[in-house]
Amino acid sequence: MQEIRGKVGRDALTVFMGDPIVPHQDSIFEQKIRWELEEGSALLFLDWFEGGRILNGERFAFKSFFTDLKINVTDRTVIWDRFKMDPEQNNMNSPGAFLNHSSYLNIFLAGNENLEKVKLIENQLHFLSRKYLFDEKGQEVSKCEIIGSACKVNEHVFMIRCSAKNNHALHPLVKELAQLLSDNELLGFNPIEGRV
Repeated sequence: MQEIRGKVGRDALTVFMGDPIVPHQDSIFEQKIRWELEEGSALLFLDWFEGGRILNGERFAFKSFFTDLKINVTDRTVIWDRFKMDPEQNNMNSPGAFLNHSSYLNIFLAGNENLEKVKLIENQLHFLSRKYLFDEKGQEVSKCEIIGSACKVNEHVFMIRCSAKNNHALHPLVKELAQLLSDNELLGFNPIEGRV
Protein backbone atom coordinates (compact mmCIF):
# COMPACT_ATOMS: atom_id res chain seq x y z
CA MET A 1 0.00 0.00 0.00
CA GLN A 2 1.16 3.50 -0.78
CA GLU A 3 -0.23 6.76 0.54
CA ILE A 4 0.78 10.19 -0.74
CA ARG A 5 -0.38 13.42 0.87
CA GLY A 6 0.70 16.83 -0.36
CA LYS A 7 -0.12 20.46 0.21
CA VAL A 8 0.65 23.14 -2.35
CA GLY A 9 1.10 26.52 -0.71
CA ARG A 10 -0.36 29.83 -1.84
CA ASP A 11 0.68 30.89 -5.38
CA ALA A 12 2.99 27.85 -5.76
CA LEU A 13 3.41 25.39 -8.64
CA THR A 14 4.04 21.71 -7.90
CA VAL A 15 4.89 19.10 -10.52
CA PHE A 16 4.71 15.42 -9.55
CA MET A 17 6.14 13.17 -12.28
CA GLY A 18 6.76 9.86 -10.52
CA ASP A 19 7.88 6.66 -12.16
CA PRO A 20 5.23 4.26 -13.48
CA ILE A 21 3.77 1.78 -11.01
CA VAL A 22 4.54 -1.79 -12.11
CA PRO A 23 2.65 -4.43 -10.06
CA HIS A 24 4.49 -7.75 -9.82
CA GLN A 25 2.95 -11.19 -10.25
CA ASP A 26 0.36 -12.12 -7.60
CA SER A 27 0.62 -8.68 -5.97
CA ILE A 28 -2.22 -6.71 -4.39
CA PHE A 29 -1.54 -2.98 -4.62
CA GLU A 30 -3.53 -0.01 -3.34
CA GLN A 31 -2.63 3.65 -3.40
CA LYS A 32 -4.35 6.67 -1.91
CA ILE A 33 -3.30 10.12 -3.06
CA ARG A 34 -4.54 13.40 -1.56
CA TRP A 35 -3.52 16.91 -2.60
CA GLU A 36 -4.64 20.20 -1.04
CA LEU A 37 -4.10 23.35 -3.11
CA GLU A 38 -4.22 26.78 -1.54
CA GLU A 39 -5.34 29.99 -3.27
CA GLY A 40 -3.45 30.75 -6.48
CA SER A 41 -1.58 27.44 -6.59
CA ALA A 42 -1.40 24.79 -9.31
CA LEU A 43 -0.54 21.10 -9.51
CA LEU A 44 0.51 18.97 -12.45
CA PHE A 45 0.22 15.31 -11.45
CA LEU A 46 1.10 12.24 -13.55
CA ASP A 47 -0.55 8.93 -12.73
CA TRP A 48 1.37 6.33 -14.71
CA PHE A 49 0.94 2.53 -14.82
CA GLU A 50 2.44 -0.52 -16.55
CA GLY A 51 0.45 -3.77 -16.38
CA GLY A 52 3.26 -5.82 -14.85
CA ARG A 53 6.80 -6.84 -15.70
CA ILE A 54 5.92 -7.33 -19.36
CA LEU A 55 9.34 -8.61 -20.45
CA ASN A 56 9.12 -11.31 -17.75
CA GLY A 57 5.79 -12.50 -19.15
CA GLU A 58 3.82 -10.96 -16.25
CA ARG A 59 1.30 -8.95 -18.25
CA PHE A 60 -1.70 -8.40 -15.91
CA ALA A 61 -0.48 -11.26 -13.68
CA PHE A 62 -1.16 -9.29 -10.47
CA LYS A 63 -4.19 -10.05 -8.28
CA SER A 64 -5.55 -6.50 -7.95
CA PHE A 65 -4.64 -2.86 -8.37
CA PHE A 66 -6.58 0.09 -6.92
CA THR A 67 -5.83 3.80 -7.04
CA ASP A 68 -7.77 6.64 -5.41
CA LEU A 69 -6.76 10.22 -6.24
CA LYS A 70 -8.44 13.28 -4.75
CA ILE A 71 -7.39 16.90 -5.35
CA ASN A 72 -8.95 19.81 -3.46
CA VAL A 73 -8.57 23.46 -4.42
CA THR A 74 -9.24 25.74 -1.44
CA ASP A 75 -11.24 22.96 0.27
CA ARG A 76 -13.35 22.16 -2.82
CA THR A 77 -12.87 18.74 -4.44
CA VAL A 78 -12.09 19.27 -8.13
CA ILE A 79 -10.76 15.79 -8.97
CA TRP A 80 -11.73 12.46 -7.47
CA ASP A 81 -10.47 9.67 -9.68
CA ARG A 82 -10.75 6.02 -8.63
CA PHE A 83 -9.69 3.03 -10.70
CA LYS A 84 -9.62 -0.69 -9.89
CA MET A 85 -8.30 -3.62 -11.88
CA ASP A 86 -8.92 -7.22 -10.92
CA PRO A 87 -7.47 -9.45 -13.67
CA GLU A 88 -8.74 -12.63 -11.99
CA GLN A 89 -12.33 -11.36 -12.30
CA ASN A 90 -12.16 -9.29 -15.51
CA ASN A 91 -10.72 -9.86 -18.97
CA MET A 92 -8.03 -7.18 -19.27
CA ASN A 93 -7.71 -7.95 -23.02
CA SER A 94 -11.32 -7.03 -23.81
CA PRO A 95 -12.01 -3.88 -25.86
CA GLY A 96 -13.70 -2.42 -22.76
CA ALA A 97 -10.46 -2.76 -20.80
CA PHE A 98 -6.96 -2.62 -22.32
CA LEU A 99 -7.34 -4.66 -25.53
CA ASN A 100 -3.70 -5.10 -26.62
CA HIS A 101 -2.41 -2.20 -24.50
CA SER A 102 -0.59 -2.67 -21.19
CA SER A 103 -0.01 0.88 -19.95
CA TYR A 104 -1.91 4.01 -19.10
CA LEU A 105 -0.95 7.58 -18.33
CA ASN A 106 -3.25 10.17 -16.75
CA ILE A 107 -2.08 13.77 -16.62
CA PHE A 108 -4.05 16.02 -14.28
CA LEU A 109 -3.62 19.80 -14.23
CA ALA A 110 -5.39 21.40 -11.27
CA GLY A 111 -5.61 25.11 -10.52
CA ASN A 112 -7.71 28.11 -11.50
CA GLU A 113 -7.83 28.50 -15.28
CA ASN A 114 -7.15 32.26 -14.99
CA LEU A 115 -3.71 31.75 -13.44
CA GLU A 116 -0.91 32.45 -15.90
CA LYS A 117 1.00 29.27 -15.00
CA VAL A 118 -2.13 27.16 -15.53
CA LYS A 119 -2.76 28.77 -18.93
CA LEU A 120 0.85 28.09 -19.99
CA ILE A 121 0.75 24.43 -18.95
CA GLU A 122 -2.70 23.89 -20.43
CA ASN A 123 -1.48 25.27 -23.77
CA GLN A 124 1.46 22.84 -23.66
CA LEU A 125 -0.86 19.93 -22.85
CA HIS A 126 -3.10 20.84 -25.81
CA PHE A 127 -0.01 20.86 -28.03
CA LEU A 128 1.15 17.45 -26.75
CA SER A 129 -2.31 15.90 -27.08
CA ARG A 130 -2.53 16.99 -30.73
CA LYS A 131 0.98 15.71 -31.41
CA TYR A 132 0.77 12.32 -29.68
CA LEU A 133 -2.90 11.39 -29.47
CA PHE A 134 -4.78 12.63 -32.51
CA ASP A 135 -2.53 11.83 -35.46
CA GLU A 136 -3.80 8.23 -35.75
CA LYS A 137 -7.47 9.03 -36.36
CA GLY A 138 -9.13 6.65 -38.73
CA GLN A 139 -6.92 3.71 -37.84
CA GLU A 140 -8.29 0.55 -36.33
CA VAL A 141 -7.99 1.01 -32.56
CA SER A 142 -6.14 -2.30 -32.08
CA LYS A 143 -3.36 -1.01 -34.37
CA CYS A 144 -2.82 2.31 -32.57
CA GLU A 145 0.28 2.43 -30.39
CA ILE A 146 -1.27 5.20 -28.26
CA ILE A 147 -4.91 6.20 -27.90
CA GLY A 148 -6.24 8.92 -25.67
CA SER A 149 -8.12 12.12 -25.17
CA ALA A 150 -7.68 15.55 -23.63
CA CYS A 151 -10.44 17.57 -22.05
CA LYS A 152 -11.23 20.59 -19.96
CA VAL A 153 -13.32 19.24 -17.07
CA ASN A 154 -14.13 22.55 -15.36
CA GLU A 155 -12.49 25.88 -14.49
CA HIS A 156 -10.00 24.06 -12.22
CA VAL A 157 -9.16 20.88 -14.15
CA PHE A 158 -7.61 19.94 -17.48
CA MET A 159 -6.68 16.34 -18.09
CA ILE A 160 -5.21 13.90 -20.57
CA ARG A 161 -5.96 10.18 -20.43
CA CYS A 162 -4.14 7.75 -22.67
CA SER A 163 -3.19 4.12 -22.99
CA ALA A 164 -0.38 2.51 -24.93
CA LYS A 165 1.01 -0.87 -25.88
CA ASN A 166 3.76 -0.33 -23.30
CA ASN A 167 5.46 2.41 -21.31
CA HIS A 168 8.16 2.87 -23.96
CA ALA A 169 5.47 4.29 -26.25
CA LEU A 170 4.62 6.90 -23.58
CA HIS A 171 8.19 7.98 -22.81
CA PRO A 172 8.44 10.54 -25.66
CA LEU A 173 5.28 12.33 -24.45
CA VAL A 174 6.52 12.44 -20.84
CA LYS A 175 10.01 13.55 -21.89
CA GLU A 176 8.64 16.36 -24.03
CA LEU A 177 6.29 17.51 -21.26
CA ALA A 178 9.23 17.64 -18.82
CA GLN A 179 11.25 19.65 -21.34
CA LEU A 180 8.40 22.11 -21.85
CA LEU A 181 8.17 22.56 -18.07
CA SER A 182 11.80 23.70 -17.99
CA ASP A 183 10.66 27.04 -19.43
CA ASN A 184 11.65 29.89 -17.08
CA GLU A 185 7.98 30.94 -16.83
CA LEU A 186 7.23 27.54 -15.27
CA LEU A 187 9.77 25.39 -13.36
CA GLY A 188 12.96 26.65 -14.95
CA PHE A 189 14.41 23.10 -14.96
CA ASN A 190 13.63 19.67 -16.35
CA PRO A 191 12.04 17.63 -13.52
CA ILE A 192 13.01 14.22 -14.93
CA GLU A 193 16.38 14.97 -16.50
CA GLY A 194 18.50 11.83 -16.36
CA ARG A 195 15.58 9.64 -15.24
CA VAL A 196 13.45 8.61 -18.24
